[in-house]
Amino acid sequence: MLDRTGFRLLGDSHRTLERDGVHHDLHRTYFHLPLEEDLPETWTHFETMPSGGGASILFRFFWIDIALARARLDLGSGEMLDRLPQIGRYDLVLVESADDQSAYHRIRRTVLFEARGRFDYTPDGPEEIKEQNLSLIFKLGSEPIGTVRLDQRPGGRAIVRLVAIATDVQRRGHGAVLLQHIERLALSLGIRELLVHSAPDAVGFYRKSGFERFDFEGGDFNSVQLHKIID
Repeated sequence: MLDRTGFRLLGDSHRTLERDGVHHDLHRTYFHLPLEEDLPETWTHFETMPSGGGASILFRFFWIDIALARARLDLGSGEMLDRLPQIGRYDLVLVESADDQSAYHRIRRTVLFEARGRFDYTPDGPEEIKEQNLSLIFKLGSEPIGTVRLDQRPGGRAIVRLVAIATDVQRRGHGAVLLQHIERLALSLGIRELLVHSAPDAVGFYRKSGFERFDFEGGDFNSVQLHKIID
């Protein structure tokens, strides 16, 4: 179960150790934190208040392959690797089951409407049932964490609508991964241009994924129109 910070508890270990003639009982707690953004290969950090006192301690960090980690981690730490969730568990699927439909509307209603002070959400509007409009739910493992609708248009275009990430897992990179999955799906359908009506405060999010300002539809919209050519 993920807590509010994104950390997933893996478990505890208890070990005994004798060092310099002194017996130590070690109790360690292990967590898993999913990371989505690009990270450096190495980095450093100072422990400014060592438990034993004295000067700050410099730690140098680096990544290692999970198979190598299993062999190198000491004092039972490698055992916790078996408790890690599977990697690459994102799925973007059509909303078909009753459970997925319930989650789809719940996420959209709470994130896109109620969080913005609107309480006029309609779950089964006419655009939702058009065959060319694909209602999609984004999952991490079996947990629904986001929604999007892909409205297909003639000429290899599609409008990306109603992108939402569940409130309790926002700002962890899931939205960027969702857009990557949308692009893959669009390409498989022969779509080469994605269009979006963005809320003004979400323009930066789309720009980071390669979208640019582009007016594709006339009308009185309270949105910023953007597009992206994909290949």
